Amino acid sequence: MVNIYTIHISDAPVSVTVTWKRMKSVRLKVFPSGQVCMSVPLETPETWVTDFIAQKHRWIAEKLRVFEQTKAIEKEEHIRTGISTRILGRQVVISIESANSKRIQIADDKLTIHTTHPDDQVDIDKQFNNWWQRTAKECFVNILDEWYPIVQKYGTDRPDLFVKKMSTLWGSCSRKHQRINLNFYLYKAPLPCVEYVILHELIHFIYPKHNRDFYDFLTIKMPDWQERKKLLDYEIVYGV
Repeated sequence: MVNIYTIHISDAPVSVTVTWKRMKSVRLKVFPSGQVCMSVPLETPETWVTDFIAQKHRWIAEKLRVFEQTKAIEKEEHIRTGISTRILGRQVVISIESANSKRIQIADDKLTIHTTHPDDQVDIDKQFNNWWQRTAKECFVNILDEWYPIVQKYGTDRPDLFVKKMSTLWGSCSRKHQRINLNFYLYKAPLPCVEYVILHELIHFIYPKHNRDFYDFLTIKMPDWQERKKLLDYEIVYGV
């Protein structure tokens, strides 16, 4: 069951999407897009849900305020000079410059987009997104190649890797099609977080479910996975 509740923050309506699932604990997350999602156990009464949301009203408002002020972790709708983003956890400021050919360069904390059409917002957005998609995939594939041998010895073929924009998941996998999907925006996260997501998905080719065997294997291969996951949640998504 899924319900949508509305709260008001600074006189503006904010939707909270609540999903009842087979789980033991409650999770409330605020995403960079402004989306607020909550997951609760199947037996949770609606009255408890509304009370909990009311209790977390100030917390939700604070996280939304942080995302509004921190351009580095927003999903940029349009690429402009002066806005910032993160690449593997490092904040960079974007600059757009007119040039005879298109290219994108990163030096220190500055990302420069050289464009032949400085006044064409659609073309600039496309150039940046294509570059991000290509660069993120190259990075992710290199990490996949480093961690794949861990599962290869269990008879798992190397999966194909795809990068796409995903609303709430950092990664997913398909055992049937032997592929891993990673979130377009995961390239913002620090490298240890990216490694965690990729290893997490690789292990699913051995253990499909999030059961004890899955987490025991993950802990053996990456003892600090919980710290990496927490860093990912707090760097890119605030959640409880």
